[in-house]
Amino acid sequence: MKKKIDIRNLEKEDLSAIVNIEERVTGVARKGYWGKRIEISEAIRPHWASLVAEIDGRVVGFMLGRAGELEFGLPGTVAWIEIIGVDPAFRHQGIARRLIESFTASAEDHGINTVFTLVHHSMPDMKDFFSRLGFAQGKMLHFQKEIG
Repeated sequence: MKKKIDIRNLEKEDLSAIVNIEERVTGVARKGYWGKRIEISEAIRPHWASLVAEIDGRVVGFMLGRAGELEFGLPGTVAWIEIIGVDPAFRHQGIARRLIESFTASAEDHGINTVFTLVHHSMPDMKDFFSRLGFAQGKMLHFQKEIG
């Protein structure tokens, strides 16, 4: 039986859960980094743009997003999914899907009609995941310069 997934706004108190999820996924714990990201999130992002997913009161996933106007030469206001993480023990239960659906619904509620994200070419599973949710490769070009 699938357990109920609750989505809510991310709070400072979610720091240890987010650090724990990232450590379980990557093997690296970055408490200072995430503390700063959450602080910035609370200061400059819309309240609806950073979310956590809970099952039985336990944080099992998180997502940081943002919204901006006229960024990268794009017309109007757009939303961005910056990072999404799910506890490996809770994958394949629809958690990431619910986080993104909640984010996109909130963006739409705020008059935003376009949501962007970036996916590294070495992660075809993420490309497939976003494709299943209705995302398609956009018209923007990604440029980078290696320094040093």
